[in-house]
Amino acid sequence: MLGKQIGYGTLIILGCLALAIFLTVNSVWLFDLNINPLKLAAATGRTASQMHHDYVRIIAYLQVPWIPSLKLDYFFSSAKGLQHFRDVKGLILFNNFVGLILVPTGAYLLHRLNKKSLTWLLMTPIKVVTTVSLVIVALMFVNFDQVFVAFHEVLFRNQDWIFDPNTDPVINMLPDTFFLECFLLFFVLFFGGLAVIYWLGRRSLKQH
Repeated sequence: MLGKQIGYGTLIILGCLALAIFLTVNSVWLFDLNINPLKLAAATGRTASQMHHDYVRIIAYLQVPWIPSLKLDYFFSSAKGLQHFRDVKGLILFNNFVGLILVPTGAYLLHRLNKKSLTWLLMTPIKVVTTVSLVIVALMFVNFDQVFVAFHEVLFRNQDWIFDPNTDPVINMLPDTFFLECFLLFFVLFFGGLAVIYWLGRRSLKQH
């Protein structure tokens, strides 16, 4: 029973993780909402429509496997900057591949558990993951810069993610505040998915 609890919990939670990442990456609306509050036009010298245009191009490049290279219309990029985008693309496509497998698999397993009133098996794994995630969220609010640097050092083996505005001015429309909001959106989506599963677990306990 313990092995099944851990196995099912891992697959379903990883499915939620992959889906939350996918939805966050594709939330172009979040970037659009930040253009005026963060004064991105003044920071970049570009209009809102121009920034939206190039941001959509970035997301399309990251998400679509057959787009071979990133070409922006209103910002120039250095070789190191383009290499970082290639690195990010690799991670995004890996997440999408994992999501294509684990989201439907997790949904199927959740359906089976719920049908047998066994969704309560997922409650403990969800509590553990939520606790760890809340620690990360707390650290973000204490010192987001340090968490952001640690995040990049874990995921990337080079220093290409350190953009120089003089050689990669696109970074001027992607300030730390925007990335903080992206992290927060991810956790809202992730916790939302876990909350629904936890609620199903509590309901299944009442059916015993």
